[in-house]
Amino acid sequence: MSVVGVPNRSESHPLGMPAMRLGSLVLAAIFLLATGVVGFITVDRLQSSRDLVLHTYLVRGLLKDLRSDIGSVHANFDLYQLTGNFNEVAHLDEQLQRELSMVAQLQQLTADNALQQVRLDAFQEVLQQDIEQLNACMRQQNCLGPNASSKNEFLAKISGRRRTMSDTLRNMEGMEDTLLQTRLTIWHRLFIRLVIILATCLTLALLLLAYNFRLLFREIERRKQQAQLEKNNAESYKMLSARILELQDVERRRIARELHDSVGQFLAGLKINLGRLQRREAEATAQSYPLLLESIDLTDRAIVEVRTISHLLHPPLLDELGFHSAARWYAEGFAKRSGIQVDLHLAEIVERLPKQIELALFRVLQESLTNVHRHAKASTVDIEVLCTDDLVILAVSDDGRGLHPDVLQRFRGGHAGGIGLAGMRERLAELGGRLEVDSGPTGTRIRAILPIHECDPADAPAENISISPD
Repeated sequence: MSVVGVPNRSESHPLGMPAMRLGSLVLAAIFLLATGVVGFITVDRLQSSRDLVLHTYLVRGLLKDLRSDIGSVHANFDLYQLTGNFNEVAHLDEQLQRELSMVAQLQQLTADNALQQVRLDAFQEVLQQDIEQLNACMRQQNCLGPNASSKNEFLAKISGRRRTMSDTLRNMEGMEDTLLQTRLTIWHRLFIRLVIILATCLTLALLLLAYNFRLLFREIERRKQQAQLEKNNAESYKMLSARILELQDVERRRIARELHDSVGQFLAGLKINLGRLQRREAEATAQSYPLLLESIDLTDRAIVEVRTISHLLHPPLLDELGFHSAARWYAEGFAKRSGIQVDLHLAEIVERLPKQIELALFRVLQESLTNVHRHAKASTVDIEVLCTDDLVILAVSDDGRGLHPDVLQRFRGGHAGGIGLAGMRERLAELGGRLEVDSGPTGTRIRAILPIHECDPADAPAENISISPD
């Protein structure tokens, strides 16, 4: 019978795969962290760039409003020049105050631009002159003067200041337009860089995660294969163990037959010959007669011992009369050999159990009593056989010192726990049964439980037998 081979450790537990999975997870975490950090920094810079763009738009808007307001003031003044009606310029004072307010806002908004500050100072100086002259006109209610020369001079001053202020505002708008284009370009570059960085980092992180999942799936598949291999090995070992136990029983039966048929017959022939010599030597010298009697006694003991060994290996009663008879015979022999009192409680069964069940129960009984004799240091052993509708139970209890805790723990953990216990458990497992072991300072109890449909309990009470070693 072949057994499925167990793969070596390098195949079943490759060291590279866990390390690669861990490395990919670490790299993925690093890339995700880098994505978050770079994204946060870039978003912060984008927000700053956006604020600068909005600031530029605000400055440009104020410049346009200021230039429009100045044009409106001078348009009103031109209307006054044409009509001579002072009511047309009566609201100039409010416009001039609004212009001063806008200049103050522009000075505050362009505080970080020295060139714009210089231009605003020059613009404010010209605007202040214009305001003073217009205010004087409004106070006098006659701005053109009595003659043509004074009128031309006044208009030339107004036109010059108008051109100066308009040029200054256009220059400032041109600079703000340049700043706007520069800042929009920076904002666009930051946005593109943010998209590239995020896309790259996320792509790498996703690739690493996908690679890690691939390794994880391979690991799961490998573990499934290993579990299936271990399951196949367990089944193969179980079949091998059952086959070994079967061959062991066959070999015991063969050895028992050989002992009975060959060695037993030789010893029986030897005893016959010694008996004939005994009758002849009765008339001979007295010196050889005691030796002859001792040889006959040793031959009798050898015959009894060979018969006992033969029956222990495979009792004939087990095949001829069944488990109950074999159990009584073995318990009587055990009590005599060990000096331990045995109490038997055997439930009556209408029909005999299957031979495999009887053999398994007898081997469990045999191994249990052997362990009691060797290790328990008990004074009494209780053997009980119960039969229900679908179970047959063999319980062997002693009042000895119990099993060692380590042995009991290994057995309950599924490990060997001793060759005898392992053999009993394997033998019962082959037939679908189980072995239960309870042990403590006051003794040990072993229960062999086998499922069986042929177990038909009789109505008669159980047979109770107390076997004394004497």
